[in-house]
Amino acid sequence: MPITQHRADLVLDLFDRYYTRVFCFARKSLPAESAEDIAQEVFAKLLQLRHLEQLDEISVSYLIKIADNLIKRRYNRGRRFQRFLEAAHAEPRGKRQSAPYAEPAPELGRTLTAQLDRLSPSEREAVRLVVCNGLSYQEAAASLGVPVSTVNNWKYRGLQKLKEMQDEENDRAA
Repeated sequence: MPITQHRADLVLDLFDRYYTRVFCFARKSLPAESAEDIAQEVFAKLLQLRHLEQLDEISVSYLIKIADNLIKRRYNRGRRFQRFLEAAHAEPRGKRQSAPYAEPAPELGRTLTAQLDRLSPSEREAVRLVVCNGLSYQEAAASLGVPVSTVNNWKYRGLQKLKEMQDEENDRAA
């Protein structure tokens, strides 16, 4: 769907009228830089909305709901990535951790990078885009020029291999 001048003018008008309110909403939950990113992403999403020209009125509550969904999605991606990191470095089954990880150890980045390098290029890119960078499957698929199902398969296989590598590391350490 090409961005027409009419579509761009509609979004620009909405941006002028509601940017501050959307930013203030996002700022209640996020630091200023992240809130600004969310507010701008709301209007970028509007440009992609298929039926934008057919909508009679777009209210600020509609835009705030988009922002709310983006904030939730960002939070959930961050939590999933944190759980992945914790699972990748959890002790082998049967051993108990003395304390939860508050912050990843410095060698975590080197170890994870080394393990990522052992994946196939397609699996590595899928994991990097979806898990590390938090892109949606659709965004990753567009970036890689493949169907969404392919990105899903590559990411799944890549994560499985990373788990296997971590299990091997844990077995050697035990």
